[in-house]
Amino acid sequence: MEEQMNRYESFRRSGFQKAAMKRLLVSVTGSQKVTMPMTIAMSGIAKMFVGEIVETARIVMSERKESGPIRPCHIREAYRRLKLEGKVPKRTVPRLSFARFSPTQL
Repeated sequence: MEEQMNRYESFRRSGFQKAAMKRLLVSVTGSQKVTMPMTIAMSGIAKMFVGEIVETARIVMSERKESGPIRPCHIREAYRRLKLEGKVPKRTVPRLSFARFSPTQL
């Protein structure tokens, strides 16, 4: 219980840098019209999402009877579970694929 309270305290004190979040939003939207309220809202949403992943990763660890720091395998499994539960937004823009052409075709 104390460990969870320490994590919650860290969660409350943590956050994303506003300038970095604004740059990311400008990059994603392609618009320079990113306001401070938009930046604050997206920072909050991102923080909540990271919190969900961390808590789910801790559940994965307890199910596997593992302790210590969260490892990448725990984060991947947490992400997979959240995706199955519909808690991960679907991708609206397809990923760019650079593997379409072989070097001989270029």
